[in-house]
Amino acid sequence: MSNSSVKINLEEYINSFSWDKRIVLFITKDIHFINETDDFFKTNSCENEERNLKYIRIVGDDINKYIIPDRYKNKYGLWLIGYDGGDKSYSNDTSLLKEIHNIIDTMTIRKIEMTEQNEKCN
Repeated sequence: MSNSSVKINLEEYINSFSWDKRIVLFITKDIHFINETDDFFKTNSCENEERNLKYIRIVGDDINKYIIPDRYKNKYGLWLIGYDGGDKSYSNDTSLLKEIHNIIDTMTIRKIEMTEQNEKCN
């Protein structure tokens, strides 16, 4: 017997990373958007790892596997979610990817992280 009917509660899943990971939540059906976002995470893996970024990718029919919180329901795009579980930024296109490292680097906790760790991606 399969558990395919059991849906993942997206809010609980996001909260499971609280104070450990920043999250980029990606919900879309646009194939071009998918390729561009996946490429960003492949080519910037070191920089993303330094910033404790977790990539949650929900594309196409995968959305049916989740219980989607109201704040994301019927919306597509990219969200940057902070350690506290709050939405820090959103775009309905790939523009967030161009700014995401700068946005994170201005956050108070990230500034502390940068003083405590040696940059290894430069």
